[in-house]
Amino acid sequence: MKSLLRSFCIVTFALLSAATLADDFSNGVTLYSEESYTAAAAAFQKSADKGNVDAQFNLGLMYLKGQGVAQDEQQARRFFEQAARQGSARAQLNLGRMYAKGLGVVPSYAKALPWYEKAAAQGYADAQYTLGLLYVTGTGAPLDYRKAYQLFLGAAEQNNASAQYQLGLMYFKGKAVRPDLVEALKWMILADKYPQAVSYRSFIEAQMSPQQIKQAKKMAADWEPVNAPES
Repeated sequence: MKSLLRSFCIVTFALLSAATLADDFSNGVTLYSEESYTAAAAAFQKSADKGNVDAQFNLGLMYLKGQGVAQDEQQARRFFEQAARQGSARAQLNLGRMYAKGLGVVPSYAKALPWYEKAAAQGYADAQYTLGLLYVTGTGAPLDYRKAYQLFLGAAEQNNASAQYQLGLMYFKGKAVRPDLVEALKWMILADKYPQAVSYRSFIEAQMSPQQIKQAKKMAADWEPVNAPES
């Protein structure tokens, strides 16, 4: 019976702690939406100190932008790293970007790459696209069109327009895949939010038959994105 009571107390304490943690974070979100950035940062800080990964990520952004706190890239990196080590794909991507761009640290693709890879492995589209760019250009990573293609495909299937554009280019130029004008046009149609996609689409269409264009447009119309994983 005493053992059962001890277990109940532990569970109750955990629930109460979680509720308090959630209250601090919720308060931060409300205050941030009201543009009370200083108070929001204080609320997020309380929640972050208790290990709330979303609060840690938000504080990283606020320190990076100087919202409600003095802009401090090293503090931003510290909070992103806390969240990243808890598995936040968004934080992993931002931490990788800080190392790649040298924000608060000495620029280092060697340190950026593992964080990009962790975020991409979780299926986070922005990370897949970012890592794909490194492989397709050989910047900070070995030139590898096959890896780039797989990463762009993963992001494109989540409706990432930048990745869809890159896939269109790969199908048009035959990088890691056989040249395929129909597939190239399909992805360029889907990437209509990407600035260069419209002009490149016209360039591809000029080399296609009306039947091929019709096929590509139908494929694009029938296409549906996959659900993005939680980040």
